[in-house]
Amino acid sequence: MVGDSAGRSAHDVARRQRERAERLQRSAALWEQGAEGEVAVARALEALPEGWVALHDLPWPGRQRANLDHVVVGPGGVFVVDAKNWSGRIEVRDQVLTQNGRRREEAVAGAAEAAITLQSIVSVSHSCTGVLCFVRDEPMTGWARGVMVCSTSNLTTMLTSRPPVLGADDVRACVEAIRAGAQRTMRTTVSRSERRTTKRRGGRPVAVLVGGLALLAAIASGGLQDAADWAGRQFAGVIVPGEPEQPVAPSDRDERNKKDKQKRIDQQRQ
Repeated sequence: MVGDSAGRSAHDVARRQRERAERLQRSAALWEQGAEGEVAVARALEALPEGWVALHDLPWPGRQRANLDHVVVGPGGVFVVDAKNWSGRIEVRDQVLTQNGRRREEAVAGAAEAAITLQSIVSVSHSCTGVLCFVRDEPMTGWARGVMVCSTSNLTTMLTSRPPVLGADDVRACVEAIRAGAQRTMRTTVSRSERRTTKRRGGRPVAVLVGGLALLAAIASGGLQDAADWAGRQFAGVIVPGEPEQPVAPSDRDERNKKDKQKRIDQQRQ
């Protein structure tokens, strides 16, 4: 008779892996949906008139794993456009953004924060504006706590309808500053990644050295347990250095060496 527990462990592993795969599938679907939204917004921005510049997929200054979907610079100012490919009913009432009746303050706060971050890079007194652009065929018009809310169907109309605040030279200066800031952020991210890789690689020779010393100590003393204890102490000293050892007088050192030698002889006899 087959036991009730037969295959239980394997089934548990399979279940956990299947659940993890499902989570990864959902995550991938969300990333793909977001990417499609960014592409749709980029296509909408192609309709901007001359004098406007659109930059896409820029690193978020000061953040390692975040990006700015789109940055638009023109006579109407500097705009940080966050593409949103949401489903359901999107509304703005009394400066509050909702999706199917649920408040989405975090999206508004994120767009406002991106605009504030970019403001520290550009050299114009006019403040940057955060924009939430939803992938929709119907136009959307509204403002949520200083953040412009629109859709891909009326994005360029909303941007170009803003009163002129920047001249052609200002536009060029802002674009150059934004590109330079993006390059600095990319260099910083790469540098940090290289330092982490070097640090990880640097730890391997230490482990190999400790292992080799432990093996030599085991052969010399004949006691594997003592060698393991010694290696553990040495490795702990490498990871968390202790207080520096006090200098030992020559006579004390000789006496200690004699005791260690006698201890090894006694261990070999046992």
